[in-house]
Amino acid sequence: MKRKLAGLLVCALCLTLSACGSDGTAVYVQSVERLAAMGGIAPGNRFLGMVVSEHTAEINRDADKTIAELLVKEGDDVTEGQALFSYDTEELQLNLDKKNLELQQLKSSIETYKQKIATLEKERDTVSGTARLQYTVEIQSAQVDQKEAELKLKTKEDEVKKAQELLDNSTVVSPITGRVQKINESDTTGSDGKPAAYIVIQQSGSYRVKGVLGELQRGSLKEGDRVKLVPRTDDNTVWTGSVTLVDYENPSQGSETDRNMGIASDEMSTASKYPFYVALDSTDGLMLGQHLYIELDTGDDAPGVGISGAFLCYNEDGSAYVWAEKGGKLEKRAVTLGDYDPMTDVQKITEGLSLEDYIAYPDPELCQPGAPTTHDQPVVETEPVMEPVVEEGGGM
Repeated sequence: MKRKLAGLLVCALCLTLSACGSDGTAVYVQSVERLAAMGGIAPGNRFLGMVVSEHTAEINRDADKTIAELLVKEGDDVTEGQALFSYDTEELQLNLDKKNLELQQLKSSIETYKQKIATLEKERDTVSGTARLQYTVEIQSAQVDQKEAELKLKTKEDEVKKAQELLDNSTVVSPITGRVQKINESDTTGSDGKPAAYIVIQQSGSYRVKGVLGELQRGSLKEGDRVKLVPRTDDNTVWTGSVTLVDYENPSQGSETDRNMGIASDEMSTASKYPFYVALDSTDGLMLGQHLYIELDTGDDAPGVGISGAFLCYNEDGSAYVWAEKGGKLEKRAVTLGDYDPMTDVQKITEGLSLEDYIAYPDPELCQPGAPTTHDQPVVETEPVMEPVVEEGGGM
């Protein structure tokens, strides 16, 4: 039943996306790697992954200050204490000078009030009656003004101290050693509604691997599954680990990390993708941002590529082939079959096909040897729906 359902989904999607034309129109061919990785057409046990940091540091900017110079760019490796950016010191110095001037004016006002109070007290001692009472009222009023000025003085002293600290710390440094993942030049806000961090740094040495499941790969991984990881350029190096989280609660439709991993937004751009994370048994030899293939560790180390059985064709003698691209043309390519998984309809191809190849969904009437190929997804045109014409004064 699962195989039949998978086949129906594959056929429905591929018939929508295919553009096999024996009349000279280009045949739409799809990346074997992407088909396997995205899971929407060719469910398999290999997923795209990237080495990310388990810990990140977010550095915010002061919205009230102007940045004079940005000293790093995305992708740069930085060390703890390294300068990231600096604020405009001229503006900070002007602000400090202004607050110092206001501070001196308050101190001068307090001295003036003290002198005034002393003078009034001396004059009050020389008079009596109503005149003495008037002096007392003036003295009390001056004392209130002095107290207010003293309170303002304490506030202004704090402002001067902070302004001096801002000037002294006009260069912002990295709190950790790692790699600059993101620099936010705009004033956008994050998903929580708060201003997005100006710079995000991934910490070095605390690695894990982030992978992505396609919509039809739901359920193909679970927490605790053992996996092996190989670099895209060297199948001889292998790391191992365990799936720690499959995040079905927070699907994405083409995040920045997805794009970094090579998952484009053209085909199946509206299909949800689900991140999962792998804790590594060892991080020796790994680099932050390194691209990897993630495979279920089933104990099957036989070489080959797993694709959906819907992409296979068979000759009369039972030998199998696929419609593959070669030099911009479509060819009928013989393949050697390995193990078949009826639960997922995944057929392993041991010879004749690699992840770097492009293949077309087979249509026996349209796919022909030598037909031109294209990687551009075709646009499916639909016939307009004609509204029924109702004559005046009559029914349908």
